[in-house]
Amino acid sequence: MSAPPAVRVPACLLLAVALAAPTPAGAQTVVDGPTLGVAEVLEFPDRSAEVAVPIPVPEGLSPRTMSTTVQLPVDLDRGQLEAWSGDLLLAREDLRPDVESQRVTIPLDRGRVLNGVLDLTLRTVLHSRGEACPDWDDRPLELRDTEVDFAGEPEAPTVLADFVPPVLERLEIYLPDEPTFAESEAAAALALLASSRFGRTGLEIEVLPASGSRAPEASPFTRRAEIREADESRIDLTDDAVPTVEITGDSASLGRQMRSVTSDLWSLAVAGSATLDSSTPAPRALVTEATLDELGLGSRSARSVGSVTAGFGLDQTSLGQVTGDVAVDLVGSYSPPPADRSGLLVASAGQTVLDSWTADPTGSFDRTVTVPAGALNRYTDITVSLQTSGAGAACGILQPLTMIIDGSSRIRLSDPATPAPAGFGSLPQALLPRLQVATGSGSLEDTARAVAILAELQTLSATPLLPEWVSTDTLVEGDVPGLLVTSESVPSDLELPLTLTGGRTLEVMGAREGQPATLRFYEDVDFASMQVVQDGDRALLVASTNSGSAELDRTLEWLDAEPGRWSMLAGNVLFTAPDREPVELSTAEAVDVDVSQDEDTGGVRTALIIGLAVTLAGAAIAGIVWAVTRRRRVSPRR
Repeated sequence: MSAPPAVRVPACLLLAVALAAPTPAGAQTVVDGPTLGVAEVLEFPDRSAEVAVPIPVPEGLSPRTMSTTVQLPVDLDRGQLEAWSGDLLLAREDLRPDVESQRVTIPLDRGRVLNGVLDLTLRTVLHSRGEACPDWDDRPLELRDTEVDFAGEPEAPTVLADFVPPVLERLEIYLPDEPTFAESEAAAALALLASSRFGRTGLEIEVLPASGSRAPEASPFTRRAEIREADESRIDLTDDAVPTVEITGDSASLGRQMRSVTSDLWSLAVAGSATLDSSTPAPRALVTEATLDELGLGSRSARSVGSVTAGFGLDQTSLGQVTGDVAVDLVGSYSPPPADRSGLLVASAGQTVLDSWTADPTGSFDRTVTVPAGALNRYTDITVSLQTSGAGAACGILQPLTMIIDGSSRIRLSDPATPAPAGFGSLPQALLPRLQVATGSGSLEDTARAVAILAELQTLSATPLLPEWVSTDTLVEGDVPGLLVTSESVPSDLELPLTLTGGRTLEVMGAREGQPATLRFYEDVDFASMQVVQDGDRALLVASTNSGSAELDRTLEWLDAEPGRWSMLAGNVLFTAPDREPVELSTAEAVDVDVSQDEDTGGVRTALIIGLAVTLAGAAIAGIVWAVTRRRRVSPRR
């Protein structure tokens, strides 16, 4: 039986001395930026730009320096990188225009630390060559390979309130060999709480058997939790070398104990043992219409020279649902161009232009645009830009332009045509506000796989996932969105987009009703898959295998191997065969054809099936190399 999968993102955490040793004079701890929540790439896209970089400071540590590599834009004549803590200037570093990149070290010892967080803001002051203002939006100044040097070593917690550190590298969750529904649900709740807070910092989460051996030492940013169903409800901080809590409770209280970990109650637990209990959170109410102010986005503004863009993000996970077309009533103002210059206003959703109109002397707009469902991703930038032309001047001499999108701008949502129109791109919003989770075997291994998947989905969501553990029959026969993880056969009641019959025939179902396309082999085929299933009015995510758990575990390991792979998943099927890279597939695109465009639909259908066979059987090496290369690109947050 294979080991349970882990939710892993590599983090280069370098510790000068072991936690178990006494703290010597001059001890230091060096932590990489992603582990601290600093983006792998910090961008400064304008001549003068600033980025807030709050640095968490664990107990026992004092920040000394931050080292980072500055990647310089072209056309740079001279510039400075400034570091501020509040209104205190920590450093001003000169940038060298004769190099492509340079390593800089910023002192942090005078920075202001409040509530365990160092207040740090980085600003650029750049001057370009020549008189024209360069367009640095697509090739900005960037900071990479950031790490922070702390004096001292992290302190181990002595009370429950200090158990959760501001920096968490690894969470180990221990369960019985055959966990109950309550224990599995509690483990998922704890993993989701940790993932929502630390999931973008490279957190590793692993579910392990409580009966197994445990390493006597670990990184000081490791925490362990043992969960067990029992009559008595309590949380105890043990005296183990690696900080560990034991959490017990009956089937009704275990989940509430987990949710209390991030509530205000937890900060009051100034002892080694306590019982915490808080009410179950109500699912977020579905939003059908709201202003930017009501969504907490407020007014959005920007200033620049020559052209200016302001915008806001439409996050379907924050809305708590999948949406169809979205109407946006844009209200705002801008700097009207002078008489010798013309201006054009452009409203866009991502790379899709929604509308454009000529700027006028009023300097205001009140316009309704429609974002088609096909242009919506999990997270979509809605922008309004003002582009000017006409008489020119040296860079910086022209009066800067201002663009404001008012908080009274309203969005209006429509229902989607299907429960998960974008396949993997519809997750996790298609599983909100509540979802059910079932494992085929009920084993610890399947529970670990389900927790791993849920934790990754939580990193993509602005809204907490609220999983309920149920039996496979309850999930399949119900109408609640959910996740099914099984290393056994999938119930026949579920119609998957991709199924194997008789061990040698793959059946691929498109979006239209009718006979599936088939792909027949001359030997038995082993594979695992993750599939987004549209079951009636709900969406299901099904992770399964026809050949044991090895390929399913390899699929999860592949997804976890590089940041961004989960967010970049496309189509509705992820197919993994032995000794091959997983393949993404949209079954609707592979099978469906427009019969009105070709009388010889049989030939077209045959060609598409042959293309599908090439993809799944791996004959088209060049196409697979392209797909693998594409997946290796690291994407932004969503």
